[in-house]
Amino acid sequence: MTSQYPPGPPPAMHPMDPRRGRDLSPMFAAFLSWLLGLEPITSPAITNVAVSGNCVLAATDENPFFDRHLGSLDDFETNIRGWGEACGADAGMVEGLVARVRRTGQ
Repeated sequence: MTSQYPPGPPPAMHPMDPRRGRDLSPMFAAFLSWLLGLEPITSPAITNVAVSGNCVLAATDENPFFDRHLGSLDDFETNIRGWGEACGADAGMVEGLVARVRRTGQ
């Protein structure tokens, strides 16, 4: 029987990869996939994010307009930091991701 997996160890998973977690909301998991540049794990997949005021909006592969309200920027920053801490991710990397989200609104 032939294995469907290539030989060798599996590729390393990003420390904050949403597939590592349990009980993540589908919206936050989809957002993390976009933020980390990972393959989408939800359908519809988030293709871009915009920040307007304190709102995080998303465009998806089903609709290119930013018509999905994901939540408040404050909540996303708190959740990114909390998820990064739970995963043991480097604090500098986590703050870089938070900064990337903030820049989407500029």
